[in-house]
Amino acid sequence: MLKRLLDSDFKDIHFLDGEKPVIGYRFGATVYEETFDEGRFVSAGWNTAGYTQNVMENDPRRLPYEVFAEPQSFDVEIDGRSLAFDWQFEGFAKREEKEESNGRSLLHGIVTLRSRILPLVVEVHTILDGTSILTRYISLTNQSAAPMNVSALAPMCGGLEVVPAWSEYQEGTPDPERLYSLGYMESSSWGQEGLFRWHPLPNAGFDIFGRYRRDRYRQPMFMLRNHALGSFFTAQLGWSGGFAFHFDLCTDAVDKGASLYFKVALDSPKPMLVLAPGESYRSPSVHIGCLQGDLDDAVHAMHTHIRASVFTLPDARGRKGWIEAGVGPERIMDSAAIAHIADTAAAVGAEAVIIDAGWYCPPGTEGSEWHRRSGDWFADPVKHPDDFKKVREPIHERGMLFGLWLDAERIGSLSRIFAEHPDWVARRYVTGAKTSMLDMTMPEVAEWVEQQIGRLVDAYGIDLFRLDYNILSGETFLKIRRGGIDECGTIRYDEAVNRMYRNLRLKYPDVVFENCASGGARADLGFMRNFTHTWVSDWQIAPRSFAITNGMTMVLPPESVDRLVSGMGCHTRASLDFQVRHTLFGRPSTNTYNALGSAFHPDQIAFVRHSFVDIYRDFVRTFVEDSRTYHHTPECWRTQPTGVGILERASADGTKGMVGVFHLSGVGNEATVVHPRGLDMSRTYAVTFDNSGATVHVSGYELVHEGIRVRLDGALTSELILYAAVEPDPTH
Repeated sequence: MLKRLLDSDFKDIHFLDGEKPVIGYRFGATVYEETFDEGRFVSAGWNTAGYTQNVMENDPRRLPYEVFAEPQSFDVEIDGRSLAFDWQFEGFAKREEKEESNGRSLLHGIVTLRSRILPLVVEVHTILDGTSILTRYISLTNQSAAPMNVSALAPMCGGLEVVPAWSEYQEGTPDPERLYSLGYMESSSWGQEGLFRWHPLPNAGFDIFGRYRRDRYRQPMFMLRNHALGSFFTAQLGWSGGFAFHFDLCTDAVDKGASLYFKVALDSPKPMLVLAPGESYRSPSVHIGCLQGDLDDAVHAMHTHIRASVFTLPDARGRKGWIEAGVGPERIMDSAAIAHIADTAAAVGAEAVIIDAGWYCPPGTEGSEWHRRSGDWFADPVKHPDDFKKVREPIHERGMLFGLWLDAERIGSLSRIFAEHPDWVARRYVTGAKTSMLDMTMPEVAEWVEQQIGRLVDAYGIDLFRLDYNILSGETFLKIRRGGIDECGTIRYDEAVNRMYRNLRLKYPDVVFENCASGGARADLGFMRNFTHTWVSDWQIAPRSFAITNGMTMVLPPESVDRLVSGMGCHTRASLDFQVRHTLFGRPSTNTYNALGSAFHPDQIAFVRHSFVDIYRDFVRTFVEDSRTYHHTPECWRTQPTGVGILERASADGTKGMVGVFHLSGVGNEATVVHPRGLDMSRTYAVTFDNSGATVHVSGYELVHEGIRVRLDGALTSELILYAAVEPDPTH
């Protein structure tokens, strides 16, 4: 019965009119409320057991917003003026809607506020989709006759909790740093995506930055757990630009308890937006929930929400999790090399072959000039005089998809388009220097890029489109001129490219759209909604490769997380089983396993095919639609992780799953006991150890309580354990 409550699709928005209007959002077992009081729209607290805060009507227990310096539930600053207060409540509307792509039932609440300071109207939008996560965004409308300079914007903020007598929940000397832990991706650097780590929250302000004050490879997410009361917050920001997450834990006033404030904000040079007279702007969305549980519960809640309300477009050709192979500029890219990768792909069970960066370059220049020739998207006439027909047809004959790579938003200095349209080059906001980016805020540029992608799909018969985004971090903050004012163009760039990829995805529903950005630099939910899956990192070398898979499957459903074996240096370290198996906990991609002209190693190829076909395609993909991922070792954050890493992927009904045990660096031969979490204790399971092929029948109760003992000798080795429910023996 408890499981039914936690997985409930109940949703309701309750409006209490009056002098101090209250809006209560009820979803699953969670309740979040906001109220309007004294010209401010403020957070009124969370409940994780389904109760409205006024369940006792004459004794409501809402968050005491007075203890917070900034209690407002959103934040806007325009023309140097804070708009945290002096609002007029214009009304509330509740609408029942259908999600435009998948038809899912939604409940949409809209609070309308009018500023008494400036002629600005703000709408606060909250969408409930029947999961344990709500979606929040705000819209701004300039009702004046002059431009408005938006210099600060936070779609969601305010008080989270107040913990009275917090020190009484701790043994020994009270320590505020033992009250909360904040989890996020430790590094913002290239090749270190997904290195998750918990941090104690101090009695002070605590900020997390990404893509502006830090590099662009930190996923805009956080998790927050209350060690005293057990509440657990999980949140992601659907935004590809700079972000700042602010937290302020105050335990100074002992008699008032501990108070915790947060803010999810956009971050860039100012003004980040020049709002023209009459213009409206919709902010990126915050996806946030609170539950009484642990990290596994939070991951499951977010994955369920993403599948329901973010990845809403139909799967290309009705399939999730395509197994792909690719050839890029690190190899010779002629017809012979492509035929070799196609042979390898077919041998190991891949379902697509992608021609990566350099296909448009003259022979011999792929490795040195692929970056500088971006923009002229025509097959090189020497390598591919027939526009890929010679390589495309054998790929199709093997039953595989034909894919092509594009760095679509870039313009290389050696390209014809660079010479013809120097005015299309985006310029850095601060220095005005040219970047390697096209200025996608210019409508004619965005239209041209969309036409180029469409032309390639039609002319070259592309079944899979791989997008890349190889730029420097600071280039994303470009300078554009609006209303006589220099504006940071990140917001308008983001709007333009998202609109373009939405158009293309709808126009070509059978094409698989894969995202990449020098690895995982643009894997946020706002951008990912128009793609089927994403490259989460360019780092494939063990043991960090496991840590990246581990962390990025916390934020994205595993079927959307690309992981590569046999490329990008992967082959230089770890056993073959380690290299291959961690990709099965995402969506596996592959390369070749021997140089052109040499012979296949039959046993090597057989093991990879067994992993891709027998395990991933025929086992995992049977339950991929609503699979659950369990992170037994969530903190893998060092650049060379040590110890043991354990991941589990299971069906929602508990009938089948798999556990991967990975010995990382610096490990001896100690045995590891694994307790599977995704099964049903009332059932019996056939448990198969992939290293030996041995299968035993064990009760779910024993597996959960006694566990499975795994011994691996040496670092960078692994074991894969598959379990599947079996019918009880009728003779017993």
